[in-house]
Amino acid sequence: MGKSHDSGWSMPLLKQTVAFGIPITEALPEAVKRLSARRLVVVTTNSLAGPGGLAETVSKVLGPKFHAVVAGVRPHTPRGEVARIAKALEGADGVVAIGGGSVCDTTKAARLCRANGIIDPVGMDRLRPYNIPEGPEPDRTIFPSLPFIAIPTTLSASEFSSGVGMTDERGPVKQIFMYPGLSPDIVILDPEMTKQTPPRLWSSTGMRAVDHAVELWCSTYQSPFSEAYSLYAARLLIPSLQRVFDAPDDLQARLNCQKGAWLSILGGATGAKAGASHGFGHALGGTAGMPHGETSCVMLPRVLRYNECVNAERQAVIASAVGKPDKKLADIIGTLISNLGLPGRLRDAGVSESVIEAVATAAIHDPLLASNPRPITSLDDARELLKQAW
Repeated sequence: MGKSHDSGWSMPLLKQTVAFGIPITEALPEAVKRLSARRLVVVTTNSLAGPGGLAETVSKVLGPKFHAVVAGVRPHTPRGEVARIAKALEGADGVVAIGGGSVCDTTKAARLCRANGIIDPVGMDRLRPYNIPEGPEPDRTIFPSLPFIAIPTTLSASEFSSGVGMTDERGPVKQIFMYPGLSPDIVILDPEMTKQTPPRLWSSTGMRAVDHAVELWCSTYQSPFSEAYSLYAARLLIPSLQRVFDAPDDLQARLNCQKGAWLSILGGATGAKAGASHGFGHALGGTAGMPHGETSCVMLPRVLRYNECVNAERQAVIASAVGKPDKKLADIIGTLISNLGLPGRLRDAGVSESVIEAVATAAIHDPLLASNPRPITSLDDARELLKQAW
């Protein structure tokens, strides 16, 4: 059962330093100095590791403190990939992650594994997903301490979370782990570093950030902090995403998107819980391999319509905040998704109808469906929403 918006518990924010709007040439040396690091491994994707890529830019800024580049990070943080990165961090006294949510999450998980002497995927069974009561006691897990700098190039906001979504390939199933110390020590938000990001990836991860803001604003588990962060995040993101799409070289709009993504997830850090759009997103990502930004495009408008009967007034506050008080929030977001050229249905994102049953089964075990403002507790209801989305 939910609770009143006027009572509850507020969690402390992450202990994290953020540089925003400062060029990487100034921010990165200062970050390295603050962490007293001297041998830094750069973790990134193949696309950013090539000649003239951002990894090259960062290695030049690091100068003699640059140790190596580890590229090829794959989406959805598979356990095998985490093990590979954990081994590659041997001998480093710091790590710099450049890229989107998968790069950041893989680095988070690799640091956790190194701290606990885990070097293979099966060994990760020693860690405990946050939604499963059985497993190792938290006080038996050593929290990561390897200095960590994140330079995000998308708007997934993984760098502002102490959680990590890791895919167990034996399912496949995506498990969420929450441990203190998982988040980067320092995050550098430089809009110039996002200009190489493909427009679809930028926009879709931006919609993921909108999903964070909207679902945490609509959450039945609230705090004054989460309300302030989430509402202002939505006010920044919704118009700025459209602006970047229309004018890709507008660095102020890009920075506004980055700040919006940052704020969008902080409500969760203070204790607010997301809802069914995130729950379905976990299942679609882990089971169907769908990018999380695109799961938000498909599921958020439908979940908002599903929830209208219990929180229409709450949704209307965001509609008013973005200057469209006469429109429903689901329609505002649906129009934005269409304007950005993003998929509005599962089939448009390449998801086969044949996986709906498996996705519904995975989703119904995700606690965020039960914490949705209008709880989804039956497999039939989950299956029906997914069929409508297909």
